[in-house]
Amino acid sequence: MRKLTAFFLSILLTKLSLAAGPHEGLDCLGCHDPHYAKAQKIFKVKNDKYINPRTGKKPQDINALCLGCHNLTEFGGAGVKPIYLHMTHPVGIKPNPKIAKVPEKLLRKGILQCVSCHDPHPSNPNWKYLRVDTKGGSQVGVFCMTCHPAKVDTKYYGVESIKIFTSMNEEAGKGEFSLDDPNLVIFNLTPEYIKPLGDYPNSLAPAYTIVPNQPWFYSPAPENIPPELKNLIKKK
Repeated sequence: MRKLTAFFLSILLTKLSLAAGPHEGLDCLGCHDPHYAKAQKIFKVKNDKYINPRTGKKPQDINALCLGCHNLTEFGGAGVKPIYLHMTHPVGIKPNPKIAKVPEKLLRKGILQCVSCHDPHPSNPNWKYLRVDTKGGSQVGVFCMTCHPAKVDTKYYGVESIKIFTSMNEEAGKGEFSLDDPNLVIFNLTPEYIKPLGDYPNSLAPAYTIVPNQPWFYSPAPENIPPELKNLIKKK
């Protein structure tokens, strides 16, 4: 019995180690709705309420899609692993060249987006769905040096060139590409043809409730909410 238990446990641990992150198991319908989409790229969620503290404007483009899940419900999200733009890496901005040397291919219309750093599709095997392999998070500096080469000791990692993961070019297929490779595509331009009939609330597929990797829904206790967010909630 012990041997059998150990066998199944080893299988479970192997599967968990191979999974890139919580998007595993969601299936395509976890994020997209082919018939009742709310936003571009047939996305079923969109955040058009939260104000980006760095721009003073509502989330735009792909950032609005990511924040449709990854923000508190009080701020137009779905409460799924929420992040707070006032205390996270800047998005929705034009990079300052004195701070970051962002490759043009990672920008869209000159703007840094969530997907400049992440490819959120389950085919991405990298830690936290980052576009650069960091050996399971043990070499995060390799990822950071993509845009901050002057701040990273490149000799320490022994990396001479950066490879970027993408799943967006179906002709080339998923994989890692050099920054100068014409097959490196991180955005698929989508016509603005989706016009929702009404202001439907964000709707998540049942798959979100059965993700096996880790607790998925996150509802912070009031005492753990950053003071700035508490003030915003009161105003609402």
